[in-house]
Amino acid sequence: MFATTLESTRQGFVGRLRSRQAGLPSGLLGRIVGRAMVKDTADANDRALAKLDLTQPRTILDVGFGQGRTAAILVQAGHQVIGVDPSPTMVKQATARNRAACRDGGASLKHGDGVTVPFPDDTADAAVTAHTIYFMPDPAATIADIARVLKPGGTLVIACRTTEDDTPDWMDPDVYRIRSTDEITAMLTAAGFQQIEHERVSDSHHPIHLFTARLRAHPSIRPREDERDSRTTLA
Repeated sequence: MFATTLESTRQGFVGRLRSRQAGLPSGLLGRIVGRAMVKDTADANDRALAKLDLTQPRTILDVGFGQGRTAAILVQAGHQVIGVDPSPTMVKQATARNRAACRDGGASLKHGDGVTVPFPDDTADAAVTAHTIYFMPDPAATIADIARVLKPGGTLVIACRTTEDDTPDWMDPDVYRIRSTDEITAMLTAAGFQQIEHERVSDSHHPIHLFTARLRAHPSIRPREDERDSRTTLA
């Protein structure tokens, strides 16, 4: 009984530590977890990019860019990348991975507060975010701020787990705040997105839910500045 309890406690501690580092990688352990996450999230990111029209050069917003793999793919394909991540460790690693693009203006990878998006209105043609919505302190506010940064008619793709599928035991629910399909759809609708499509696919690790949504094309019906007075931009 004691051995079983001890093993359960150990697994719980490891799960919490792993979850916290996945949500906000920091230090040496964060760099190690970040490298592992590149492989674990590659398929979700690739599937998200496949939902975008990238037939001509565009400005793409990458929310939660991690080690910068997706940013590197986009830059190499001739696109402009702007991105935000709450982890200083990931910002440092992604900037190093995309050093030339960051130096020459092909990429702007910024540290953020986890809620707001530190770029001007109507900047990006499209946005992607993969396996990040769980860690957002206020996902509705972040999705609304993504809408602000998108140009009218821009596309957002969210790739994530949802409550419709089982969650691994190691994931700490206080860190992995997994949402339902209805919750995510409602947040997209409230932020001014329409033509919302939902698709469930499977990769080599687990099911992925892809939400593809287009921002309303007419700027006059987007939220006014005075309706966003609670949002601040972090430089």
